[in-house]
Amino acid sequence: MTQILVTLNEDATTVHVRKAIEMLRGVVSTTVFKTKDESNKKTLRQQAYVKESLKRAFDEMKQARREGRKLQSADDFIKELEAEESV
Repeated sequence: MTQILVTLNEDATTVHVRKAIEMLRGVVSTTVFKTKDESNKKTLRQQAYVKESLKRAFDEMKQARREGRKLQSADDFIKELEAEESV
């Protein structure tokens, strides 16, 4: 058996598309799955968090350049994390 996944936007009428698919030769069954809004909300929250984190990091970098400070390297940061874990 072969399955085909069809994604419809909000404008498409599910009933009409489903009836058209059922009319095709060889179609055994059709099933409608709706995307859960919770997964979309979680993804949006994650994207907002990443955006805010990157904005803070970029602002910190600009401020350090203005003040002539040297920023911590990624290697130094990892060593610091490892040191905290061992305590």
